[in-house]
Amino acid sequence: MHHRRTKAATTTSSSKVSASRERRARRKLDGGATNGCHGDGGGKGYGARVVLLAVGSIVLGAVILWGGALHRVTTKTEAESDGDKGGNRVLSQLGKFPLPKGMKRLRNSKIHKPPPNDADIVTDIIKDDNTNNNNNNNNNNDNPYNPAALAKNPHLGWQPPLLPSPLGYSFSWRVCFRADAKNDGSAQPVGCRENPDEFGTAPPPPLNFVTDSGEKIWVPDVTMVRTMLLHGMDIDGNVFPPPLDEELCQDIGVTGGKSGDSNKECVREANIRATGPLNATTVTISPSNHYGESIVDGEAIVVPAPRIMCLVYTMADAHGNRIRAMRDTWAGGCDGFLAFSTQSDPRLPTISLEHEGPESYDNMWQKVRSIWRFVGTHYLEDFDWFFIGGGDFFVMP
Repeated sequence: MHHRRTKAATTTSSSKVSASRERRARRKLDGGATNGCHGDGGGKGYGARVVLLAVGSIVLGAVILWGGALHRVTTKTEAESDGDKGGNRVLSQLGKFPLPKGMKRLRNSKIHKPPPNDADIVTDIIKDDNTNNNNNNNNNNDNPYNPAALAKNPHLGWQPPLLPSPLGYSFSWRVCFRADAKNDGSAQPVGCRENPDEFGTAPPPPLNFVTDSGEKIWVPDVTMVRTMLLHGMDIDGNVFPPPLDEELCQDIGVTGGKSGDSNKECVREANIRATGPLNATTVTISPSNHYGESIVDGEAIVVPAPRIMCLVYTMADAHGNRIRAMRDTWAGGCDGFLAFSTQSDPRLPTISLEHEGPESYDNMWQKVRSIWRFVGTHYLEDFDWFFIGGGDFFVMP
């Protein structure tokens, strides 16, 4: 009996285990069913994970927004304390646009340093301008265009206007050489600096000297061009001598071509070289002596440069081109410069002198006689050397 009961119990237990296994298998198969409790449970678990992820994203975004707001408030406070109320500093000195409102560079960064505000930029510019002005004044012994100097010579510091060519950067100086060399420049295009219309009407010269006979005459200030060159600016603050384009350093033929520059060839073949800058006031001599100075132990010495007066005989139709070209280039290298012409113009300066005989090339020697007479009377003690020539030459003082 015992054996039968045990077997029956065992059979009953095995049946229960098998039923349990079948129920578990059925649960797995029915887990994704929409109408099963286990299917509903799986959907609820997935939804919970989605909700948790959404909440986490919201929290992270809130933290980022809070940090950005704190950074902006801190930066704006510092900007306002520096005098920049808007919090946007303008990089005007570098030609940049203002940063958009609310955008700032990283503070205390080794790469992006905060740019200066407008007030700082203006202050720095004013300081630089004052420094340059002070240096100019120190280097040029104050402004030469002072009331006392202008009372003696009201045209001191004058130069004709520099009219730009309407062609702009496409303008070439070579077109200026196509005209006849003896023309008065009235047909020259704007930009060549040769048109007499750019001069306007010459003012009457002031009668600033009384001769022994009681006659009032004009004695030009022959140092005016030299004074302007040493100062480096005209009375209006423009550069003097006016700048020239590098194209003029190229070979330019008689009619503007790119070959046949006979003037440059002549200077090169003659081995003529400039002795120094035009504004030099001293010279280095070796081995010859100079005004009593002698070389010691074969060494070169520096002595004051000799005072040279450059004289030119010309005609009124050359004022706007040749005489102007002299003023713009080498005339300032002479301690004194004066052109003797058929018309007086105190701005250049040019003076008209009476002389024996007609105004002609064949009678030039009489004009030169009157020039030397005038120079010997009024400038003999002011200069060491005197140089004279026609209006078509180039001098390297």
